[in-house]
Amino acid sequence: MGNSQAVKEARKLAVRKYDKLLDMIKELDKPEMLELFKEFSKDKKGFHDFMQGFANILMGRLVTHGGDEVVWEAMKEYARFGYPPFIREFIDKYEKGEAKPEDFPFDEFIKNRAIIWEKNHDNVQIWEEDGDVVKLSLSPCESGGQIVRETAPEKIAVTKEPHWWCYNKKGFQVYCLNCTTMWEFGWYEWFGWPLIIFDVPEIGSDGTCVYTIYKDPKKIPDSYYKKRGIKRKV
Repeated sequence: MGNSQAVKEARKLAVRKYDKLLDMIKELDKPEMLELFKEFSKDKKGFHDFMQGFANILMGRLVTHGGDEVVWEAMKEYARFGYPPFIREFIDKYEKGEAKPEDFPFDEFIKNRAIIWEKNHDNVQIWEEDGDVVKLSLSPCESGGQIVRETAPEKIAVTKEPHWWCYNKKGFQVYCLNCTTMWEFGWYEWFGWPLIIFDVPEIGSDGTCVYTIYKDPKKIPDSYYKKRGIKRKV
């Protein structure tokens, strides 16, 4: 099937500024400019990765001294704080009974995800669409995927016990709760369905993460809810 306009636009928005600038500089044939750009990009990524490591350390302390449930509550608070304005507008109407799941601004959401991954992480993105399902592959993810790929396993903050909100896995990497709370389990708890279903990278893997997004939440298969051990609400 053909791709929707939203996915086509997401692909354009996902093209990294890094790649655009690199091509432009190469066309100028300015070796000194090219070297400076590469140095700048290396420094930018270094600070980016440093701050992710800093967050991982803090999360580890939170797990150690507060426990898993404190982490879950903290990540839910972060999620509600971090939703973009157009999502908050939908949430406000939904909680007032003025909107339904089918009113969710799907196209704007798809484009927003492409923008955020390009802007915040310089991430290579692969967007695919098959009927009612849109998939985004981050291969690798430059957020939680960078943590599980480049951090020594014993230094990665993980949950102590299995919980429904971390795929019923003991030792789930806390950093990845940034996304899974905001879009999968927190969203399910508050609004009734997972906005994104994640295939989260394992610790020690190459860091690939895959999003599966259903345009219509009613078409999320029953097997998903059974696998997660949660009830269908929508």
